[in-house]
Amino acid sequence: MNEKISLGQKSEIWDDWWGGITPLSEIRMWDFYGGRQWITKYVPRFGKVIEGGCGVGRYNFYLKRLGIDIDGVDFSPRVIEKLREFKETLEPSASFILGDVTNLPYPDNSVSGYISLGVVEHFIEGPQKAIAEAFRVLKPGGIAIITTPNKSFYLRYRYMKQNLSKRLRKLIGKQLPDLPFFQYEYSPKQLKEFCREQGFHVSRAEGCDLFYIFNELGNFQGKNLAPGSFAYRFSHLFENTWMKYFGAQSITVSVKPGSVMQCFLSGRMGATPDSLSKFDVPISKEMQKSPLAYFYTKNRTVKFHKKYQINPSVSPGDKKVCVISGNIYQSDEVFENFGFDLNVSPEELKKPFINILLCNKHIQPIWRKRKNVE
Repeated sequence: MNEKISLGQKSEIWDDWWGGITPLSEIRMWDFYGGRQWITKYVPRFGKVIEGGCGVGRYNFYLKRLGIDIDGVDFSPRVIEKLREFKETLEPSASFILGDVTNLPYPDNSVSGYISLGVVEHFIEGPQKAIAEAFRVLKPGGIAIITTPNKSFYLRYRYMKQNLSKRLRKLIGKQLPDLPFFQYEYSPKQLKEFCREQGFHVSRAEGCDLFYIFNELGNFQGKNLAPGSFAYRFSHLFENTWMKYFGAQSITVSVKPGSVMQCFLSGRMGATPDSLSKFDVPISKEMQKSPLAYFYTKNRTVKFHKKYQINPSVSPGDKKVCVISGNIYQSDEVFENFGFDLNVSPEELKKPFINILLCNKHIQPIWRKRKNVE
């Protein structure tokens, strides 16, 4: 094992990083980091879900508002303290726990879902231990959604330049100092294999977020992402083709197999292994006739349902009419329209049937720079 310590495994590094960032700013950035179309589609609606390495908790607060029973786990005491302070204004029922993703404070076979967004790549020894721990705590039929940085077009280009620079310096007798390790980038194929090694049935292993590559190429300023720009048109044209394999993120959706598994659509034990030959998630025979089962048939494209809105002004809270109930409700000043293209009241959003339908047909991607949303 390499004796070097990853900077990404030092809590003080994340204390400094998250110290100047608020949950509010991260929530209002929405899809600055893509992948919400995957997370909201596959996160279980029944049973406990945990996010290992939750950072400042933007997905915890968001998913909690959508009616999902989720805990955020992070190893930084300062981050957990900060999150607990923000609970009162963002979501009092949110739950945050101090813990280590390689030694989670949950019993075996106890949770329905596990989310890990840009965490496991920080272990210099590899992601195996963290993924194995996710497998341990999940119930049979439990879903793990794991993302890491991908070997994207941008990173391949950057590393090619760095390697060329190193060779030139070597020729003239100059040696660059070794930089401390921070993270790996894993391709979808590599991440899939890591999950399979720990016992998971991997339903999806793909790349996503071409849009972020252009954000990197534009020096993170976003000036090149305006509607009608080359980056905007290219990203929307190719995000749902084979080219997404070279997007900024690798993402896997995996199932903990078992002879009897928790049904994704009902939450009841009763799905059998043969359901995974037809669906990405375990679905019991009685629920396979549900109209929602259609969204989880194999090889369906996972996508946003509208084009990106770029740096829109933050919507103030106002009165809206729910398209489902017809009731008037007060929209949220923080979560705005909850990232959907329909007006749906908070009460209706928390109903699993409606929630799953919205997340499979009505996600509106929004891209905002962090400094524009404080």
